[in-house]
Amino acid sequence: MKRRDFIRNNSILLGTLPLINLHSLQIIEKMNQEKYKFKIGKFNCTIFKDLMWKYQASSFFINAKEEELAEALKKYEINPTNIQAPFIAMLLEMDDRKILIDTGLGFSEDPMIVNGKEFIAKGRLIQLLNEEGIKLNEITDVIISHFHLDHVGGVFSEKNVLNFPNAKFHMPAEEWEFWHSSKSDAQPPLFKFFVEKNITPLSNLNVNFIKDDFNEILPGLTAVKAEGHTPGQIALIIGEKNDNLLYIADTFLHPLHIEKIDWRTSFDFDHDKAKQSRLKLLDLANEKGMLINAFHFNFPGLGRVEKLPSSWKWNYSEK
Repeated sequence: MKRRDFIRNNSILLGTLPLINLHSLQIIEKMNQEKYKFKIGKFNCTIFKDLMWKYQASSFFINAKEEELAEALKKYEINPTNIQAPFIAMLLEMDDRKILIDTGLGFSEDPMIVNGKEFIAKGRLIQLLNEEGIKLNEITDVIISHFHLDHVGGVFSEKNVLNFPNAKFHMPAEEWEFWHSSKSDAQPPLFKFFVEKNITPLSNLNVNFIKDDFNEILPGLTAVKAEGHTPGQIALIIGEKNDNLLYIADTFLHPLHIEKIDWRTSFDFDHDKAKQSRLKLLDLANEKGMLINAFHFNFPGLGRVEKLPSSWKWNYSEK
């Protein structure tokens, strides 16, 4: 493909690329990828793009002042009605372990009917794992960062068969307690449906409930409490002391949430706790010089944060 044709065919993406050099064809090409491989510590890592989803600025930045939001969107050439964001999952391979972090939205041939409404799930994670030659029964561990549908939807197949039959499941205890109590009654029916389909049936299986902050759940994998987006969300420190990555899940949904730390999203459960977790992870990543993986940032969502005199900045980077 000629360069001018590549640019023209991908011009629709240019309005959705925040905080980066918009003339970088390399970044545009990465957004079109479905898999990205790299190494952290002793882990061979693969990030899979489950699918792309469209969001609106009115949901992503609910308390931003109109003029300030308009200026930020214009500065980074963001289309306010078409913010493209991926759903991802990460596979870590080391020795005889294959560890999957989050499971995508799941796949169903037929629409799901929830509360009288149709919902179509066409996640590609299982297909992408098969393309990589990864057998589902080879997955030794599955870590769930929190119980939103784009993170738990791939636990069971559309026929309610466990996709990872030999895996031990690791998940936050506070998340389980919230979604299985009356405290979650006000949550959207679709969210509760996905929990009941993909999480509740695990109760009698091999589950490790994560309770403590900075809890090493597996060698080279430490869970960090990052509540606020949901009551029990966790982040993960992956790797070794001088070669590590911070998987931040949904603590930040967009790079502008790093630059504008007080801007809220409609998807956060507790805004005050969400801000505390944002600052906690920013300080941690900055202090330890960590590479970061952000679930909803431009694929593959790798970068670093930079501490400025009175704010923070996100920089897309793979090193």
